Amino acid sequence: MNQTNVKLFPHLTKKVVSDITGFKLDAYLIALEGWRRGLELKWYKDETEVCKLDRLNSSTQGKFFSLSSDSQVHYFFRSRGDKVANKTVRICQDKEKTKDILEKKGIPTPMGKVFNVDDENVIRYASDVGFPVVIKPIKGSMGKGVYTNIQNKDELRNAITDYRSRFKYTEFAVEKHYHGNEYRIYVVGDKVVGATNRIPANVIGDGESSITSLIKQKNKERRKNPYLAPKPIKVDYEVLHMLKKAGYDKDSIPPKDDQVFLREKSNLSSGGDPIDATDQLSDEIKQLAVDALKALPSIPHAGVDIIVDPTSKKKGVVLEANATAEIAFHMFPLSGKPRDIPEAMIDYYFPETVRIKRSYFYFDFNSIIGPLKTWAAEVIEVPKSPSGYIYAKKYTASGKVQNVGYMNWIRRQALKRNLSGYSQKLEDNKVEIVVASTNQKDVDEFVELCYKGSKKSRVDDVLQQQWKIDNPLKIGFEMVIDNKREK
Repeated sequence: MNQTNVKLFPHLTKKVVSDITGFKLDAYLIALEGWRRGLELKWYKDETEVCKLDRLNSSTQGKFFSLSSDSQVHYFFRSRGDKVANKTVRICQDKEKTKDILEKKGIPTPMGKVFNVDDENVIRYASDVGFPVVIKPIKGSMGKGVYTNIQNKDELRNAITDYRSRFKYTEFAVEKHYHGNEYRIYVVGDKVVGATNRIPANVIGDGESSITSLIKQKNKERRKNPYLAPKPIKVDYEVLHMLKKAGYDKDSIPPKDDQVFLREKSNLSSGGDPIDATDQLSDEIKQLAVDALKALPSIPHAGVDIIVDPTSKKKGVVLEANATAEIAFHMFPLSGKPRDIPEAMIDYYFPETVRIKRSYFYFDFNSIIGPLKTWAAEVIEVPKSPSGYIYAKKYTASGKVQNVGYMNWIRRQALKRNLSGYSQKLEDNKVEIVVASTNQKDVDEFVELCYKGSKKSRVDDVLQQQWKIDNPLKIGFEMVIDNKREK
């Protein structure tokens, strides 16, 4: 499948989410959406007793926050809010327990059974249900320990041997392998708000380039995507093994338009492609995802994994429900339309904010949570998002304004007046200053401070220009030194 140019959300440029990865990105995206609507946002230190949400035996650092309005407060851990019951989180962690509940409610699930890793009856059972089969841990995540499309007894024995050597799980499930596309479908309330087809790592031949070169080209494209940038395709044993099975090696030149798969599993972290498929799913499959969550207790939003029957787009089997699912790939697909999961979630938790105009500002996640990392603070309240029309001007100061403390002085004056923006050095001993605020008077009068300057500076002239805000603006004031901004 060829990639297409994806038009990302204008408020989520690469700069806005820079250096935020993993589950912290999920948390930031939801927190930012609520903050932009004027909700009060607080982040909490790691291991805080405030967190009553099941944390999945992991750290809450940079992933636990609250949003509040005048009438209510809600807590969030990663992508999960407090309307999702803790008991359901634990149910979803146990794939067999989830499967039992779904089956009793009439939700189609894969045929399968749980075995001890040393049980010799596994081979017989797999033969009875018919190959190909899948083995996977009962309580696993991120695709760890999952072996798919096992074609025969020998492959199953090899997979079990590898499973025992690499993982500490004492049990696994053996399930019938169902052919068809697998989708992660995100449901909020009674509606599917995003669906992604996760395709295993692959390259597409151009008839001229080697597979090694194609992987480099693919990784270059992934680096342009804020979510995929830290998730390149790495050439390892699995990749070389897949190439060998396909009759290739890393120096082979595949024919034009030939899609060469490099991995069996569709993990995005190991090079898989997130392809938006929300509009391609049938209404029946979307309803199946909604019904799957309704079958479980108190889980109004989550990710549901479904394999769609290739012979009928109206039928599928539910693999699992993920109560704390990743959401970032829905917003940063490699191909297709981005889907705003945080918007749907904040609509659900704070319906009174649906029609509120969003701020065009954003906050620096890493600097906000910095004091929490060192335990210098137990809670950090992010300054309220500026609301209303934003006035902005660019001032270009010339004279003796470089290396004389002028930029530091300008920064202090801007922060005193709650102005956001930046200053940066230009050629010919000039400094460019941009200030923005909902207070027009403070913006207009800042020219006087630009003329005044620091004690050692001498300002000969200040050119004034209206400044059009084309991109999201970070709250606070930065200094650009060597093309790098310092807050």
